[in-house]
Amino acid sequence: MVEFRIAEQKDASTLAATRKKVWDATYRGIYPDEMIDQYDLPAFAEKDYKRISNPENKVWLAMDGEDCVGYLVVGPCGFGHYKDFDFCLNSLYFLPPYQNMGLGRKAFGMTVAECRRRGLNRFFCSCNSHNHNAMGFYEHMGGVLGAQSLGHENRAEDAVFFEFLLNSEP
Repeated sequence: MVEFRIAEQKDASTLAATRKKVWDATYRGIYPDEMIDQYDLPAFAEKDYKRISNPENKVWLAMDGEDCVGYLVVGPCGFGHYKDFDFCLNSLYFLPPYQNMGLGRKAFGMTVAECRRRGLNRFFCSCNSHNHNAMGFYEHMGGVLGAQSLGHENRAEDAVFFEFLLNSEP
């Protein structure tokens, strides 16, 4: 049974190692192979340590016993600004055996709850336009397609943005 728990600073290397697995499963064939093959685990662990340490972020790990099988990061946008949105679903990933089990829906609900807890009524996320599974999920969750940045030589740079507007009721 998979349970979500808040990440602690000591979990930074676990998060970085899980991202490496997720990227290989999700982006192989989309991102250049060298981008995945040359994944810098210590550099990402340091980046994740900072993300976890930042009180403006919420970072959850999806744990199947002692194994991290996915993660969720929400807070201020981790890669710049998007329109006038203040809150972003920065990362939502699960390893392939844990997809289509309702975990994404649960994580999405956690995102909505955190957005409301902060007194906000909207958030956004971005995803690679070639990640069709993610695009379908965000559309299914009610995301409205916003800006698009497509046609780059490096397909890793092709992004779409989804906007989520929450009704005023919890």
